[in-house]
Amino acid sequence: MLKAMHFETQLGRNAEEREKALMVHHGRSLATLPSIVDKFSQFAINRVLMQRKEVDVDKPVTPLSQIDVTGCKDFSLISSVFISEIPHTSLSEVYEAITRYFEDIPTWMKRHFGVDAKRKMLNSTDSPVTYWRLNLDGSGAPATVNHVLCSELTQSYGMFHIDAITTDPLYPVPATSLVQYGLNGIKITPRKESLTGKITSVTLTWLVVYRYNLLPDDPIIREELENIRPILNGDLITSVLCSYLQENQQSSPRE
Repeated sequence: MLKAMHFETQLGRNAEEREKALMVHHGRSLATLPSIVDKFSQFAINRVLMQRKEVDVDKPVTPLSQIDVTGCKDFSLISSVFISEIPHTSLSEVYEAITRYFEDIPTWMKRHFGVDAKRKMLNSTDSPVTYWRLNLDGSGAPATVNHVLCSELTQSYGMFHIDAITTDPLYPVPATSLVQYGLNGIKITPRKESLTGKITSVTLTWLVVYRYNLLPDDPIIREELENIRPILNGDLITSVLCSYLQENQQSSPRE
């Protein structure tokens, strides 16, 4: 999952070349992220089905939440796959709610985790690619990460991809931070009635990977796992999205 979602895009100092590199990143993201989410969500579903008894095979697999801790040579990964149904009938409105979720990162980080999060835009607001620096300080390990967000809404799905830029001479990030970066991939698809074709809900599939410069037996990993569990198991994004969608319905009541 780490190799699939982390493109290792490198930026230079020249403004034009920086934007060109971000646009190449953007094109690759739109072209590959949906299939990446499908691939790893299917792995997670297969794991559930393999553990089931034969009589339970046809039962629904969602909501699904799988969290893993993986130890590597000199770092650790905390990863998660989450699949759930959002009880809403508009794909575009769920897409807008997720857009707002990412825009409001400082707000919900403070509200839910007591973490002071500061975000600074690093490229032009006119660009289709959103590139920002996020500084986190509070409960858990502090972090400074340069994030690039790519997203797209089509008639059949919506997608979001947050990657980390670790090589940027204009905005360098410390390579020795305990939390090196976090990655995120989201795909939303409408669930429709077979007879009428009407949307009954929106399926949210969420992948997340955090890379730590620590070994998996470090006590900080255990603490971090508990600190970010609401992110990993989908509780946070589900709660925030439903809140946004409810606000939207109340402010724009249907006639």
